[in-house]
Amino acid sequence: MVNRKNQYIYQKIILFLIIIFIIFFISQNFLIKIQKTFIKHIYNNHTFILNNNLTFKKVSIAHYTTSYGIRTDSHTKIFNNNLKQICNILDPEDYSLADSVFVNLVDLVHFPILSNDISYRSLHQSQLWIVHSEESPRNSYRTVDMKNIKDFDDWFNLTSTFKPESDFHVQYRGYRIKPEIGDILKSKLNINLHQTINLTLDLLSDTFMNVSSIYLNTLSSIFHKELINRKEILLNICPYTCNQPLSSHAIKSLQPYLKQTKQKILNQNIVYIAWFVSNCNTHSRREDYVNKLRSQKNIHIDIYGNCKSIYHSPILSIQCQKGTSNCMENILLNYRFYLSFENSKCDTYITEKYWIQGLNGHAVPIVLGAKKEQYQRIAIPNSYIHVDDFQTIEDLAKELHRLNKNYSEYSKYLQWTQLYDISVRYRPTSIIDMHSTLCFLGHYQYLHSIKEKNQHILYLMNIIRKIFNITNMRLPNFNWTIAKTNLIRISQFYNPNVNCWDNNYPSIFKQIYNYLFTWWKLF
Repeated sequence: MVNRKNQYIYQKIILFLIIIFIIFFISQNFLIKIQKTFIKHIYNNHTFILNNNLTFKKVSIAHYTTSYGIRTDSHTKIFNNNLKQICNILDPEDYSLADSVFVNLVDLVHFPILSNDISYRSLHQSQLWIVHSEESPRNSYRTVDMKNIKDFDDWFNLTSTFKPESDFHVQYRGYRIKPEIGDILKSKLNINLHQTINLTLDLLSDTFMNVSSIYLNTLSSIFHKELINRKEILLNICPYTCNQPLSSHAIKSLQPYLKQTKQKILNQNIVYIAWFVSNCNTHSRREDYVNKLRSQKNIHIDIYGNCKSIYHSPILSIQCQKGTSNCMENILLNYRFYLSFENSKCDTYITEKYWIQGLNGHAVPIVLGAKKEQYQRIAIPNSYIHVDDFQTIEDLAKELHRLNKNYSEYSKYLQWTQLYDISVRYRPTSIIDMHSTLCFLGHYQYLHSIKEKNQHILYLMNIIRKIFNITNMRLPNFNWTIAKTNLIRISQFYNPNVNCWDNNYPSIFKQIYNYLFTWWKLF
């Protein structure tokens, strides 16, 4: 009788724990929807004192949202001492006073709402609104309190996303040709590479420095410094361009000067693959692909991170905690391959899974996510294996076994480490440079709006364009002739239903199952 009573109590406890897990799981998924990242209405009593002297203009930028929960305001240090004289950051509450407004899409709840239902955008047509996202279209709208993505249309002027077609091309890392490789090509092989900057670029002259306008004199001095500084920095960082690969002819000519990579002593009959993963439920269904790949003969995948329980993966002796220096690099010394599988299959969505974990220099990344032609456009050539090259998982497994037994073929995927450097400094656009770009654009628009333009104004407008040419900032949506942009249809440019092909998200039951298995070792 006592045993039956105890059994009944245990059943109730287990049922209670399951209910708690389910409630906690649902709250984890939907809590983000009720978080408010910004005020709902515009407060008309907010004032911001600007220099009312029409001869001087200071371009202001405001962050309408936080950036992954971090507030950017007037106390945030973004501009250097040079640009502080002509640009500033406002508090988020004063966004209606800004020349440009920055929106981090994953933190957005809704657009400004006026009490009289008048469209905010119609009253502030001259403002430049920039939409920024470091997530795929599939995961960028999690906090947004809008029913239809078309509500985003005709609001933003500029884009900052993973798509190269954006005004600001976001990328986790970039690459450059190693300076010593460029020197070998030039001095020993007589192959000249394209240099980043035209060294004969004219700098600002002193012709206009004595004019009466304080504003124009200030711009002349600042633009002069910026032009020199950017030229020197870019020549130092990217002497032979960034994010442009060597030609096949150049690589072939370099072979006698390259070293053979040191061979790892591993079992040639078993393919050892590592995977670091914490998100166990994805639109790309990478978890299903991994399960099928693991089932192939002599394919051994070690799983690190929160999801190892779901795959019934054994507890590994070494685990990496976030922030642990060189932990992943040391682990990957024991593997030939690494799974760089994205959580979404969307246009040009290539993240740190390739740029940081994948390009570790020790294991060859196997990539899944963006299409093969998009990797060919953005990634380092011959640095990865794309799953789309294989009709079946069995075909991929056969290729991995072939490379595992033929080191000369395998090492071709690591030869890039002798040709290129990788760094955050080589990215197409940095977040800081984005702000300086908005600052320059604001001054360009202001100068363009002056009806009677003297030679000094025209010269300064030309210098701004030269600064953009140095940094290779294309801004495809900005029309330099009229100093305006078109409003962007986000529903066509960054829409999961248009730019993604991964609609099969795991069912709620599958998510609960995975969630419970993630925590089972706690009990």
